[in-house]
Amino acid sequence: MKKSINPQAMAIQRRFFEALDLAISLGKITGLKGFCADHNLNRTKYSRIKNTLDKPLDETTYKMIDLDALSAICTDFGVSPEWLLLGRGKMLKSDK
Repeated sequence: MKKSINPQAMAIQRRFFEALDLAISLGKITGLKGFCADHNLNRTKYSRIKNTLDKPLDETTYKMIDLDALSAICTDFGVSPEWLLLGRGKMLKSDK
């Protein structure tokens, strides 16, 4: 069933995957599969979320990133919670 997704929630999800892709490119994690395994997350769900980010909101199946995943990306990789949730400031806490 298709449901409407809040644009702010979609923006958070895009930033989450942007940060995860950076962590992968820097060699901090092997990939989505490794991140999901390390944090007991459903890899299939996260793959589907990532693959629907560029689709129009009305064509997107309602799936949300878990709070555990949001917390983990901040804790494990130094992602700024303010950037992740609000889009303000720098992606990494160490960025000044």
